[in-house]
Amino acid sequence: MTDYDNAATLLDVLIVGAGFSGLAMAHALQRSGVAHYRIVEKAASVGGTWRENTYPGAACDVPSHLYSLSFAANARWSRFFVGQAEILAHLQTSWSDWIARGLVSFGWQLCDLRWDAEAHHWIARSSSGEQLRARFVVSALGGLHVPNLPDIPGREQFAGASWHSARWQHEQPIAGKRIGVIGTGTSAIQLIPELARLAGQLTVFQRTPVWVLPRPDLRIRRWMQSLLERAPMLRLSLRGALYLMLEALSLTLLRPRTAFWARASARFHLWRQVRDPALRSRLRPDYPLGCKRIALSNDFYPSLTRGNVMLESAKIAAIEPSGVRLADGRLIELDVLIHATGFRPMDVIADICITGSGDRKLSAAWAERPRSLLGLAANGFPNLFFLLGPNTALGHNSVLYMIETQALHISRLLERMRARGQTRVEATAAAEQAFIDRIDAAFPGTAWAGGCTSWYVDARGHNIALWVGPSWRYRLLARRPRDSDYEFA
Repeated sequence: MTDYDNAATLLDVLIVGAGFSGLAMAHALQRSGVAHYRIVEKAASVGGTWRENTYPGAACDVPSHLYSLSFAANARWSRFFVGQAEILAHLQTSWSDWIARGLVSFGWQLCDLRWDAEAHHWIARSSSGEQLRARFVVSALGGLHVPNLPDIPGREQFAGASWHSARWQHEQPIAGKRIGVIGTGTSAIQLIPELARLAGQLTVFQRTPVWVLPRPDLRIRRWMQSLLERAPMLRLSLRGALYLMLEALSLTLLRPRTAFWARASARFHLWRQVRDPALRSRLRPDYPLGCKRIALSNDFYPSLTRGNVMLESAKIAAIEPSGVRLADGRLIELDVLIHATGFRPMDVIADICITGSGDRKLSAAWAERPRSLLGLAANGFPNLFFLLGPNTALGHNSVLYMIETQALHISRLLERMRARGQTRVEATAAAEQAFIDRIDAAFPGTAWAGGCTSWYVDARGHNIALWVGPSWRYRLLARRPRDSDYEFA
């Protein structure tokens, strides 16, 4: 037992979540000399997004050597784009030291977080009733694990097996079955080719086609893995080259007119893999490239041309016990129905009651629109920080770059406060508004504002998720906290 196992003991920092975000924050705290911290995780193991999403074909769409934290580089990736199991194994290895030291508490699901204004600390309560007290709390909950289930009449009435892609039921037999997949987003595009090989009949229900580019995936030979391990500078150079290549993509998203080369590549990719003109026309997007997340795949289009696969573009009217009823009256009979309909990134805190200064609820403060300073801190909620908070997701590069920037910002802010003997910090309303104004001024005219429906934009047309601009610009803005952005006590 360590001293922080006592509920009355005051932690310096409580980190909620043991995925990539939690790992980055724990490492930053360790480097800055904060020893009295704890990580709590709702599940029985680490992994976050890569523990939750185990559907067939699950993989990262960022090159492997860029998809690792800078302090936990992996020279032994087996492919240029690795799958879920390999990423999860890497995370488990990266977390092993913190687990061995007893700093991670599993099965600890945060349900209530309340600010004690007199004592200047947070009181956190788990779903089992356990309480922890901490001067600072960092939300490292991630964003891609709360399923977005479509609001379709009769969804609960389906008599067969049904689940969301992020809650894959591996025990359910699917080989030879009549399978339906609702959605053609990035998860579906990875999943559909795998199902096409197993299904007796696969029906793909498409609302909006997506832009698909070739996936430059290669197997990395063992000799190359060994070379990258023995030559760290070569690995860093590869990482840097990949970063710059993806940063160049941000220019096409900020100025859609310059994306002609990417559009041409995507259209040629579609033409080359789908020779049926009628099918090809239904797969051609009519919105700017990048408005929705760009998909990378070499086998999605060919899977739709198989004899046992049917693409349905008609609107879904209802789900019935025996299958899916389309708006034109047809009934597609199914044995298995899978919702590959994405996630609700802002709902990760929906089940947590967060009460800040003056009994202010975060759910009420963010009801109309999530508001924050740099996606990191919210006015009215002292000593509380968010990793991958509002407007810090990326549509073009590795989000781990953003996470590390944010963890560095928080650790430097805490170091500054410790040196000054300060115990309370809160984002100012003016700094929060300035960040929102910056996002809103940059958003119009970009590919993301191209009129499509995506999780980036809410029902009111607000960009609630994306950082608008190159990721290096966010690092310049956020790597060093500015005193003028915060109120201290």
